[in-house]
Amino acid sequence: MKTYINTLLVAATVLFLGGCSDEFLNIPPEHYLSKSTFYKTESDFTQAVTGVYEKTRGLVRTEGYVLGEMRSDNTHYILNTTDRGNQFTEREDVADFINNNQNRFSNEMYYACYSGISRANTILNQIKNKDFSEEFTTSTIGQTKFLRALFYFQLVRTFGEIPLYQDEVTDANNAFVPLSPVNTIYSFIIDDVKDAIVKLKDPTFPQSGRATRGSAKMLYAKILMTKPDRDYKEAKKQLEEIMKLGYKLEDNYSDVFETTNKNNKESLFEIQFMMGDNHGQQSDWLYSFIPRTVEASLITGVSGSSTLNTGGWNTPTQDLIESYDPTDRRLQFSIMVAAGHNNTEGNFVIDAVLPVNNPAISNYRLSYPFINKYRHAHSKIFNTNDNWPIFRYSDVLLSLAECNLVEGGDALTLVNDVRARAGLKALPKVDADIIALERRHEFAFENQRWYDLVRTGKAIEVMSAYGIKIKLLYPYLQARTYNITQEMLTFPIPYRETQINPNL
Repeated sequence: MKTYINTLLVAATVLFLGGCSDEFLNIPPEHYLSKSTFYKTESDFTQAVTGVYEKTRGLVRTEGYVLGEMRSDNTHYILNTTDRGNQFTEREDVADFINNNQNRFSNEMYYACYSGISRANTILNQIKNKDFSEEFTTSTIGQTKFLRALFYFQLVRTFGEIPLYQDEVTDANNAFVPLSPVNTIYSFIIDDVKDAIVKLKDPTFPQSGRATRGSAKMLYAKILMTKPDRDYKEAKKQLEEIMKLGYKLEDNYSDVFETTNKNNKESLFEIQFMMGDNHGQQSDWLYSFIPRTVEASLITGVSGSSTLNTGGWNTPTQDLIESYDPTDRRLQFSIMVAAGHNNTEGNFVIDAVLPVNNPAISNYRLSYPFINKYRHAHSKIFNTNDNWPIFRYSDVLLSLAECNLVEGGDALTLVNDVRARAGLKALPKVDADIIALERRHEFAFENQRWYDLVRTGKAIEVMSAYGIKIKLLYPYLQARTYNITQEMLTFPIPYRETQINPNL
């Protein structure tokens, strides 16, 4: 029992970062401290909150793209016929709609979120009755409740009914809780995020990367547009208030993702990473998104970039590529093509990196599209400097357009503002399908597509039709793949939890 409580993510310990500044995730994790020696000073709590932010990285590092993009019609995978180990097949299963409660990739998302929730619960419990300044206490609670709400939102829309841990787990008596109904989870999240809105401050520019009132309002709007009993009226109100907080679209779509432009004027919240030596803060997903190849230096700019063991995932589909207007600037920035041949060992060799739809692609024996929007200069393999976007101002505009279709208001101008930056002509009218397509292109490879399909009630229809197409394209897909039912819209609770927790 004791081992379970310590290893399950509801443990009461906290990983802290040994320092804090405006660049608050620049200091690496050092060691663990117990509650008996920690949670004494404002500095302790600042470090503890940083530890909760650190857990948001799990939303990406647990292969969040497998659940958010590969589950959808945006991306697929390059089949590895020589290695059929679980590290390959379990990712493929998620993409192909083969649910398994022992799948490590859906399970790790579950654990990553509960680890963040555990840390948040500990902070909220430990800060009670502390004699800190009102400003510090308010900010600490606001950030922590925002993060706890973010983790629970990810859980409920991924797994449906889940255990609801409202307080710090201190012993076996409160370690095992039953599943809570989806509406109960959403009520709890809404209480958290509404309190965060009150306690957090408006954004100031340049931003630090910490949550602000704009972050919380955007999360609240997302929740209202996702929960079973939608509230577009209140979501509309929140989104309109965000528009008064100083956020703007960047002039160029590519500027949003530049590593020299982190936490920019378009960012409402992004997960922080930083490249460097021996501190564990770097990002690395570029090396998963590159085709499996003996040398990827033409893509990475770094020699020795073999991706034979890491690449071939989250590969843009032809279905997605064909859905773009060819003049859309987002297409050429978001996707490039690696062209080349197989060597005598059967491994792919990249001979050129070309834009999508470039006629020269046909001159090469093999070609694979890959995600380009996170390709930025770096000097060491598996050590990149990209942050991961969670909420952007363009999402505010397109979400408000969606609300306005329901509640009344100008949706057309909002959509055309986003399209204008992409170099596209203004539309004469707009409907829900047009907004959905615009979202598909604007947020491609940001782990939004699958959740958008589920939220708008289109997942079964769109993915069933896509399944027919992709089975014709890839004969290796078995008959049992892409048999999409209502039950497939969420993932199963990890098998290990059902065996350990008697209330599950």
